[in-house]
Amino acid sequence: MAAGPARGVQHVPDCEEAPQGAPLIDLEHALDLAESPGTRLCTLCSCAQELTPMLSLFDHITDS
Repeated sequence: MAAGPARGVQHVPDCEEAPQGAPLIDLEHALDLAESPGTRLCTLCSCAQELTPMLSLFDHITDS
């Protein structure tokens, strides 16, 4: 994933909308950023399609 926290949008690395030179981040960091209220997931690339299902899984995880 390409991070753009200052821009508030996450993209996959090969997205045409990703800023040039945006740093690559690992999945854990991408999920942390995606949970932030100020972050949006790009719907033009596969970022939203890849991360949204993973984020919804965390809603079902509780301490037992």
